[in-house]
Amino acid sequence: MSPFESWRSAYYCLQNTSYYCTIKDGYTIGMEGVINVHDSDIKNFCNNGCYDHTLYVLTCIKDVKSDFFFQTKQPVSYVWNVTSRACANQLNGFNTNVTTHDPNSGSRVYGRVHMSLVSALTTMAFIATFSV
Repeated sequence: MSPFESWRSAYYCLQNTSYYCTIKDGYTIGMEGVINVHDSDIKNFCNNGCYDHTLYVLTCIKDVKSDFFFQTKQPVSYVWNVTSRACANQLNGFNTNVTTHDPNSGSRVYGRVHMSLVSALTTMAFIATFSV
């Protein structure tokens, strides 16, 4: 399967929805990889079909694109482990969103500029050193 086809297939896996997961906001997994279940809702999420459906979607993604990462930079295995542990004890809710910074913040822009600047200076030093 080509890279494009595997990405497209993973996207199609995420389009598979279940009635049980659309009852409350935060139950349905999307490209961002965020599932947010409150403490009071954990039994409902785990026992009424949404947990099983979530594992089905994650299995589908893993089958078509084993190196898939969500927008939160977390792999499928992370989301799988968090949901499995939460449903094993059914005591506490969970949130798979581990993003600690705004993805549109200026700090990321400076990081990109920094890498470009370092690359340019390294290239100039290489040219000056070896007279290429």
